[in-house]
Amino acid sequence: MSEPGQTIFAPATGPGGAIAVLRISGPDALAAAAQLCGIAPEGLRHGVLRPRLLRDASGQPLDEAMVVGLHAPRTYTGEPMAELHLHGAPAVVQAVSDALRRLGLRPAGPGEFTRRAYLNGKRTLLQAEAIADLVSARSEAARKAALAGVDGRLQRAIDALRAPLVEQLAEVEARLDFGLEDDVDTLDRDATAATAREAAVAIDRLAATAEAARLRFGGARVVLHGPTNAGKSTLLNALCGADRALVHDSPGTTRDVVEAPLSIGGIAVTLVDTAGVRDVDAAGSDALAIEAAGIARARAELAAADVVLWLRDAADPDPAAANRPPPELPQHATLLRIWSRADRAPTRVPPDDIELRLAASDPASVDAVHAAIAAALAHKVGDDAPGGLALLRARHADALHRAADAARRAADAAQAPLPLEYVAADLRDAALALEELIGRVAPDDVLDVVFSRFCIGK
Repeated sequence: MSEPGQTIFAPATGPGGAIAVLRISGPDALAAAAQLCGIAPEGLRHGVLRPRLLRDASGQPLDEAMVVGLHAPRTYTGEPMAELHLHGAPAVVQAVSDALRRLGLRPAGPGEFTRRAYLNGKRTLLQAEAIADLVSARSEAARKAALAGVDGRLQRAIDALRAPLVEQLAEVEARLDFGLEDDVDTLDRDATAATAREAAVAIDRLAATAEAARLRFGGARVVLHGPTNAGKSTLLNALCGADRALVHDSPGTTRDVVEAPLSIGGIAVTLVDTAGVRDVDAAGSDALAIEAAGIARARAELAAADVVLWLRDAADPDPAAANRPPPELPQHATLLRIWSRADRAPTRVPPDDIELRLAASDPASVDAVHAAIAAALAHKVGDDAPGGLALLRARHADALHRAADAARRAADAAQAPLPLEYVAADLRDAALALEELIGRVAPDDVLDVVFSRFCIGK
């Protein structure tokens, strides 16, 4: 956490480059940079980059650098700033950093420059988070989504969601404060309820982009699950086109999680092979104890699954069991039921109840599984969000879900009808959740989490 009045510094560039930029921010930023240059602070004109010979307090040369002064409030942080463009050798950066420490400056913490920009009103919390997302963007889609936060489009969209809620809150509170006045009419409860419900639908629509963005930018986990000898490892190898998992007729061959990267439908996918699930008495047997641990991991993997391939052997004596999904299946996961080894027992495969029939020796059936995974992921991702808007953080989705829930409560209270105090309280909760998302109302612990994830120097 930044402390007001302290002057901080940090490299703004990664190691190994030809140029290293040291950023300085705080009340003594210009004085410190000027002292290294051997000039008066007034000599550092705003935004003018000039070559300077840097020296330490004893007069020993440190580096030939390009130095620029940035005068408040026209700076990234809103404070006086300076940048030292050094030669990129680690020894040079270390020597200049040591000289700054001796002048009373301290190294910045993660995200401290951007945190000061937020606290000084130069960036909103959404913009601050988007800057971190932009720095870490690894795809064109991620870059565009982050820019929607940096340039303010996401904030404007959220402000537009908040405006009708605030207007209705004002209408309700006017009736509470001045309801006995002759010139104050009765609240149109139906209109208030309709506005609140429309706001909830619009908020939900934006919140839905969070899941799609997570899949687009972070990838999806596709977990192969089912009993022993159901053909999970064989399917993993067939989908990958390589022998990534050990295949054997003995039950319990897979005892740990085996992961394989793949791209399906333009989405990065991690295929996860898991131990076959069966009842195991691990007492007195190390081998069974290991298998039991593998089964526990298999069940735990389901919690993080986006798509679950639920495999059953076509020769299973209990065909109806294939329609019983694993009890640990998370609500958000898509379940694809698969009869494996369908070529070995074709007559045992029910004609309608099972979605996919797999014979690993038949490329067409493997392609069908691949296509089914692609379709499931495409359904989750949906179309690109309008305007390139997408929520990249769980905090955003949580705030929007709370806002939508509160808006729906307000609509229900207005139509019940409950006293206006209940309607006002729910409308206020919805507006406050959106304000928290934007950062107008942000507890310190939220800020600590947000800025701790930044890199040093940003």
